[in-house]
Amino acid sequence: MIVEFAPVLGGLVTGVGGILAAGLLSRRKRRADAVQVLTQAAAQMVEPLSRQIAAMNAELDEHRRVVAAAEERCRRASSRHTSWDHEVRFTLLQLGVDVPPPPPVDED
Repeated sequence: MIVEFAPVLGGLVTGVGGILAAGLLSRRKRRADAVQVLTQAAAQMVEPLSRQIAAMNAELDEHRRVVAAAEERCRRASSRHTSWDHEVRFTLLQLGVDVPPPPPVDED
């Protein structure tokens, strides 16, 4: 009796094994497809963000140049202003006008 069922059992085991193997392979393919879709989506998001960051870095560099130039102009003007203040005070003192010393230009 077992001999009669042996081919059926063998076929059943082989069929179930084949179905399981096909299911696992199909599952792996679906996962690989999902990973590929996610990778493409991420790449599409990264590219515009990279361009935005590059543009913002260029804008920041330009802003830094403008600020540095303005600070340099202020330093030069401060130096000239301090010299002028002392010169005017000296002249007024020579004319007999009592003038207190000028306040500092920089309060650093």
